[in-house]
Amino acid sequence: MAAYRSARRQRQAEETRQEILQAARRLFVSRGYAATTMADIAEEAEVAVQTIYASCGSKRELALALTDLIDVEAGVAELAPQLRSSGDPSEVLRLGVTISRRIHARCGDLVEALMSAAAVEPEAAAAVNEGMARHRTGAAISGRVLAKLGALRQGVSAETAGATIAVLTSQGTWSQLRRDHGWSLDRCQRWMEESLARLLLSD
Repeated sequence: MAAYRSARRQRQAEETRQEILQAARRLFVSRGYAATTMADIAEEAEVAVQTIYASCGSKRELALALTDLIDVEAGVAELAPQLRSSGDPSEVLRLGVTISRRIHARCGDLVEALMSAAAVEPEAAAAVNEGMARHRTGAAISGRVLAKLGALRQGVSAETAGATIAVLTSQGTWSQLRRDHGWSLDRCQRWMEESLARLLLSD
């Protein structure tokens, strides 16, 4: 019985945490990171401010936790293992682009809200830096997988491949193509995959 009560408390605590994160996400997007206070988040989530600190920590820790939420909503845990185990170079590129597409499509508003605040808010900058580091790490893994498969053009190293993938699939690239050039998600993905294949893969 004690174990059941403990498991139930853990589920309730996780549900509360997720509600807090979703409340923070909505407010950061609608009001901006700097303009959103912990009290605002508590009101939106219908919890006490102290509950936020107990569940998620400070505003900086809350922002960092949102990078995990972005990964969850983008399905990174589902796609990343497929990428690592793939024996098809084209599929490696497709999966890498798909991960970045999902982040843009499902969480692009949150990413832009954090990036807009990063210049003046160190807490938001920490979350942005963490997200960019994860993106570079994922791209580097793609580069190493392609190298292991012997799929890279002569003279292209795994490091160069990773850097190229990171740049062409960055959230900034997605935003620029869609906002400034009016491209659809499908057109962006097709261009990224074709461009990366031309730049990186052997004939």
